[in-house]
Amino acid sequence: MKIRSHFILIVLTLAAVPILFLTAFATYLYITSPERILFDGLSKLEGFDIKKMTSADRAAVTKYLRERPPDLEEAFFFSDGLVILSTIPSIPSKGRINADKMSSSIFEKAKDYNYQITSIPFESYDGQLIHLIRYPRGVAKKGALTNGTLPRPRNFIAIFAIIFEAFFIALSLTMFKKIESSLNLVEKEAQKLRDGDIDRPIEIPLDKGYSNEITRLLANIEEFRKVFKERKSQRDRFVMGISHDLKTPLAVIKGYTEGIVDGLFNDSQKMNYSLEIILQKCGQLEKMIDDIISFIKMNDTDWTKNFADCDLLEYLTEFEKYANATGGVFNRTINCEIKIPKGTIVRMDKQLVSRALENLFSNAIRYTAPQAKIDARAEIAGGKAVLSISDNGIGMSPEDTEHVFELFYRGTHSRREQGQGIGLSVVKTVMDIHGWEIGVNSEKGVGTCFTIKIPIIS
Repeated sequence: MKIRSHFILIVLTLAAVPILFLTAFATYLYITSPERILFDGLSKLEGFDIKKMTSADRAAVTKYLRERPPDLEEAFFFSDGLVILSTIPSIPSKGRINADKMSSSIFEKAKDYNYQITSIPFESYDGQLIHLIRYPRGVAKKGALTNGTLPRPRNFIAIFAIIFEAFFIALSLTMFKKIESSLNLVEKEAQKLRDGDIDRPIEIPLDKGYSNEITRLLANIEEFRKVFKERKSQRDRFVMGISHDLKTPLAVIKGYTEGIVDGLFNDSQKMNYSLEIILQKCGQLEKMIDDIISFIKMNDTDWTKNFADCDLLEYLTEFEKYANATGGVFNRTINCEIKIPKGTIVRMDKQLVSRALENLFSNAIRYTAPQAKIDARAEIAGGKAVLSISDNGIGMSPEDTEHVFELFYRGTHSRREQGQGIGLSVVKTVMDIHGWEIGVNSEKGVGTCFTIKIPIIS
């Protein structure tokens, strides 16, 4: 069922409550109406045929009853004492009354009640129809009696119910119109995205009277459009960049292979040199393919399934061994300082984090000279574990620092080296997948420091 159908059903259900109330109230008024009770009493009078009652009598009685004060103690009887209806305790509801006894009873209660007697013309019976009413004297003192009549609370209730129902229906229709307009707007913008129109910004009319929870969804859809557009642009740049970068080593491999096949390298020294070049470019291709696979996998949410609680001290101790061994191979001075308490638990995928840290460490080696110093530190600060990898290498310019995590961005120095600008983008993605923070500080000619902040579970 569509949301519009749900809303219409709710409105109809809510509207039905007052309607049912009005119907029940009208039924109650009919059942308790003095006209019905009086005519029912007349029909039961012995010797009185209500069918022979003239239309003039019916109209006169009905008109009088509708104009009389409601909710009072009253009695209807003919001038000969025959009672039709009575709610006054001293007057029986059936039979006849004695005029002297009734006068005596009225005189006794006169100090507590006001009495009013009215004669109603009645041609269908020998004698006049008498209507006697009484009400407490306190009612008149409070101003409830005006021009001989009392207020009609039942009429007030009916009028209030009708006004409420009309107001509710009008309000519901207004709300439905606004909600329907908002839904139509969201549906219209969503259809444009479905049709592939991602270049035009989504219209968000929050200043045109449509500001509600539904139209605010458009803000989220607009964010999705921007992200999707950027991802599409990244994908296009990715394909173009990889296509270009893959061609370079492939062209070298193809050229040297064709030279070997054509017998251009008869000399064993030249042959070995050619094979070394081919082997080197194959290694470069392998590295590029690994980077491509890593980047694609970073966008795969299945990585989060491999997250597990990990003792950070134990993990960093293992990484320290890798750093010292790698530093020794490349003739770098490695200083590791781990100030993490035992039992510090963080949630992570060890394989992903290792790949990210190894990337940062290899960059530190790449952009420093032999005998250069690389520091790796870990400590607790601000309720988080803070890791840092710093070097005293060539550093980066402010412009490079600002864009260093962007896909395919290659800094001033890195442009002169092999690489596709994917590595640090992968590192940033790993951090984002884990919900960790990564930042960089660098100064040209001084060095670079990458800092990672990790939430602690316990």
